[in-house]
Amino acid sequence: MRPCLWLWLALAACAPPPADGERPGRSHGGRGVLLIAVDALRADHLGLAGYDRATTPVIDDLADQGVTFTQTFTASPELIASHAGLLTGCDPVIARQPLPQDARFLSLGRRWRIPEPAPSLAAEFLAAGYATLALSDHPWFARSYGFGRGFERFDDFRGGQIFDNQDFGAGELGRAVVDWIRSLPRDRDWFAYLHINDLERVLPHAEDHWDTYFRPRPELGDVPPVADGTRTFHAVPRRMWSGGHRTVGEYEASYDGFLRRLDAKLGRLVGVLERTGHFEETTICLVGTYGIGFGEAGLYLDTGSLADVDLAVPWVLKLPASSRLPRGLRYHGVASTIDVAPTLLEVHGIELPHGTHGRSHLPALGAEAPAPVHDYVYSMGGLHEGFAVHDARYSYQSVIPASRGNADLVASWYGTPDPERRPRRRFLRDRQNDPDPGDLGRSAVDPEAAARLHAAGDDWFTWMGRARFALHDPPWVEEDLSAEMEAELLERGLVPPKGSW
Repeated sequence: MRPCLWLWLALAACAPPPADGERPGRSHGGRGVLLIAVDALRADHLGLAGYDRATTPVIDDLADQGVTFTQTFTASPELIASHAGLLTGCDPVIARQPLPQDARFLSLGRRWRIPEPAPSLAAEFLAAGYATLALSDHPWFARSYGFGRGFERFDDFRGGQIFDNQDFGAGELGRAVVDWIRSLPRDRDWFAYLHINDLERVLPHAEDHWDTYFRPRPELGDVPPVADGTRTFHAVPRRMWSGGHRTVGEYEASYDGFLRRLDAKLGRLVGVLERTGHFEETTICLVGTYGIGFGEAGLYLDTGSLADVDLAVPWVLKLPASSRLPRGLRYHGVASTIDVAPTLLEVHGIELPHGTHGRSHLPALGAEAPAPVHDYVYSMGGLHEGFAVHDARYSYQSVIPASRGNADLVASWYGTPDPERRPRRRFLRDRQNDPDPGDLGRSAVDPEAAARLHAAGDDWFTWMGRARFALHDPPWVEEDLSAEMEAELLERGLVPPKGSW
């Protein structure tokens, strides 16, 4: 044994040094991480959630092979903010740039920007030796908002491109990611982010097969009015109107049909990964960025409320074959979309960066009696000023309705563009005992729970506001945060150490 040991040591000493980007002692085995972020994906319209239509057989099968997080809430019902939360593992409040008081009407590009000191999921994978790719077909997923950091290849939306309507979106992105994976050395680890906007884009465009794939529910026979406003409550915005007098049931059936079409496109992507031998050791994470309403919270074919129809999203995690966790797990603890990044990093043995607000759920998976990772998760943004807080049983809102829109949006809620009062609205939904989604019904009565949730949300977003100013450090603010406040932010884990910026 001793001569063999000396021979092995001699060979090791003569081995070439690790290539740039590789860490000594780390073996690369062609492992993949595919994060699929789908806009307007409601949790309660998937088969894995008990939906009565066969909308998602492929996604349901992925869930059977991995973990389903049954109580996941997005950090924001807005497109830019929700993706910022996924790619940083932080509350997306930090990506809303602090602006001077006279800059309220600036463009999106001025209002949103992921600060450089914030963590980056892609940058962590890149530093660990993974090839990285981002693919999107929406113009708001752009480098100008800070989404490009950590991606070696960033293919964003390009206006003027011509695609076959049947293959635009998930189909085209699926082919692109497969071509990219095939171009890599077989033993190269990789991380790919797919942003899919199919469900929002196709709803105004009726297509005979998918539009009528499911029959409308007779009980949803009301015909909502159509309004000229780009964003409006209690009516279908004209930009989403496909013409004719369509019932709520027809709109819902159309959405479910297009969801089935999206599921089929994802099935083709999964099939190619299986045929090329990549499926077994690929972690596939599918998550909704936000939901969509059919009038339950006042919005039709749109998102932007802080009700569960816009905030409750699916999260499915198919782990690699080498994982020791049993298949078909259903994790019922409350979770946030900002937990996706830290969970994926821990699955692949990568240390979480300082300043990550989300938490990994990996330690709780497979435990007989897992301790809850969160007592509360939080949401903010959209068309209402205020916040939402969720625990294992309740979802609570404290909002000033329609306060983030123009006069037409305000009038659609209050009946006049200039109401005398805009009272704060508080709504508590008991998810265990109230089967109807939305927030237009009667609020649950539990003053103690409402007060507890309100206090938790008020504290969280107070500290998020302080972290936001610390990370952006706007030059027009004369007074810096005190040393005591900076120390407290660091102690709470809300910002990375100053020397690492």
